[in-house]
Order: sequence, then C-alpha cells, then structure tokens
Amino acid sequence: MPIATDSTVAPTIESRNSRAVLFYLMLLLAHLAHILEEVWGHFQLMDRLFGEGWFLVANWVLFCIPVFFFYSWLRGKKWARTWSLLYAGFMMANGLGHNIATAVTGRYKGGFAGGFSGIALFIIGFLLVRKMLRERRWS
Repeated sequence: MPIATDSTVAPTIESRNSRAVLFYLMLLLAHLAHILEEVWGHFQLMDRLFGEGWFLVANWVLFCIPVFFFYSWLRGKKWARTWSLLYAGFMMANGLGHNIATAVTGRYKGGFAGGFSGIALFIIGFLLVRKMLRERRWS
C-alpha cells in the first residue's frame, strides 16, 4: 500500500516524539491518581464547598479537557500544543501547591490531600513541558 504524501494528511503517533507521548500519558494517569488521592484524603475544598459528588463531576470535566488536548495534539492541531503546555504547567503548580500547603498547615487528611500524587504531577509535568519546548515543530 503506498504511503500518502499529501500535506493535508494529519500526523500520526509515529510522527510524534514517543517520549512526549509517554510523558503526556503518564501525566494524565498522574492526574487521575491525584483526583483519587484528593477523594481518599478528603481534600478540604471537596468537603467544605462541593461535596464528593460535585467534586467528582467537576474533576471529570477537568480531566476530559486535557484528554481532548492530547488527542488534538496527536492529530497535529497547532493550538493543542499551546493548551497542552498550559495544562502541564497547571498540573505542576497544582502538585507543588498541594505539597506546600500540606507542609505549611501540617494537615494532609481533611486538609490538602493530594501531595503524594502532586510530586508525580510536578515531575512529569516538568518533563512534558521540557520535551514539548524542545520540539522544533509547533504542531
């Protein structure tokens, strides 16, 4: 079967840097782990403002958005790279924030649960941002 050379064909996973794809998938998994840790540890915003049900609904929506960014980035949408970088940066800040708040207040359970997965969010987010910024292509 001949290979399409038409420039309108969207790039595939093979044309993406496999490490960037791996880091993105790892960040999405760390995001899911973070949500579960917040629920398990009774993150104070969940308990005080939303309740567990609405907290999970909000987090489901907030998780689906970066999944859409990831898919769009794989399909070669230029705007998705920018939004993916913002997502990774936000996850880095989120992870760091949970750890700082826990250290300052001394409260994990019923306080700022999310610090363990927050470490993963920060590290993987950093690796993804670094890898995406080193890409020469903006798509």
